[in-house]
Amino acid sequence: LDEAQTIPRPLLRPCVAALDELVRNYRCSVVLCTATQPALGAPRFKGGFDLSTDRELAPDPQALAEKLQRVRLVHGGDMSDAALIDALVSAPRGLVIVNSRKHALALYRTAEAAGLEGLVHLTTRHYATHRREILARVREMLKAGQPCRLIATSLIEAGVDVDFPKGWRAEAGLDQIIQAAGRVNRERKHPLEDSTLTVFRAPDNPPPPEIKSLSGDLNRIMDKHASLFSSAAIEDYFGEVYWRLSPQGLDAKSILDDFKLGSDALDFSYRDVAEKFRMIESSMMPVIVPGDEKARRLIEKLSVPQIPSGAIARDLQPYIVQVPPKALKRLIDCGKVAFASRDLRGEQFAVLIDPELYGSQVGLLWEDAEFLAAEGLVW
Repeated sequence: LDEAQTIPRPLLRPCVAALDELVRNYRCSVVLCTATQPALGAPRFKGGFDLSTDRELAPDPQALAEKLQRVRLVHGGDMSDAALIDALVSAPRGLVIVNSRKHALALYRTAEAAGLEGLVHLTTRHYATHRREILARVREMLKAGQPCRLIATSLIEAGVDVDFPKGWRAEAGLDQIIQAAGRVNRERKHPLEDSTLTVFRAPDNPPPPEIKSLSGDLNRIMDKHASLFSSAAIEDYFGEVYWRLSPQGLDAKSILDDFKLGSDALDFSYRDVAEKFRMIESSMMPVIVPGDEKARRLIEKLSVPQIPSGAIARDLQPYIVQVPPKALKRLIDCGKVAFASRDLRGEQFAVLIDPELYGSQVGLLWEDAEFLAAEGLVW
């Protein structure tokens, strides 16, 4: 499991139980691969893995962590957008990660108004194919030594290969902070003392409740460890997270209760579990952006009855931007989005039909739908 810490916490106990069953009774091997190893060993984690014998694949992880440290953590306190812009002025190649698409867009526009060079904005306002193109351009800018100031959300953190000399990260959990640090001095080209990740609070853009709770978990263990990059600090942090959530919070849908085995019970509720278990829970709605010729050809295929919807949906996945349900309704009401081949596919494929709402730098601006609709009425 790459980036093992991203297993959804409300499903963590059922996931660990399933993996443990595969190991115990089906002779499988499980490798949990991540820079921020979740503390899934028993007895600290109820029902966790048996780690009574040394199961670490890397030799002496603590010594390796100290030897390979590339970044210093700096606590920046409260930083307004103006303060972040001031910091970026002196950092021609810098990365800023914030907790919401709204904050990222506002900060990008402020930086743009300030005239900063090399500005790049990257969030899930961009569809996936476009995000890959933006990241390729970022790598080229960094490699060439050009100014590159990237403003992004957490999507940049896990598994994305970019290397900035300096970074700033809005308050979050320790796992997110360490993952953000992995985008700074990644190739060890800069001295440790010059390579910093500044963790800050954004007073005008407070974090969502879940991230605020994770930040609180970090604050409770912060003073206990000389280095927050140490394996002991990471284990302590995850212990705090799991203690706060309790066993019930780590099995939020009571999936384990649907498997009963005993002298007076044998009840495995597979159908109920299948309905409950969703690795990705989202209230967002997909909008397809016909951003290139391939996307446009796929949308045309929706009018062909012989092609199953599922096959086209998979191919269209890289062209989707998720928006709030109210935003989708507003986009449809304003004539900016329409359902493709509605008579054949129903309301499955909402497609952006006004290209003005999607910008190469900012992505999909669903907030502008009503303004552009009204503007179209002015002669």
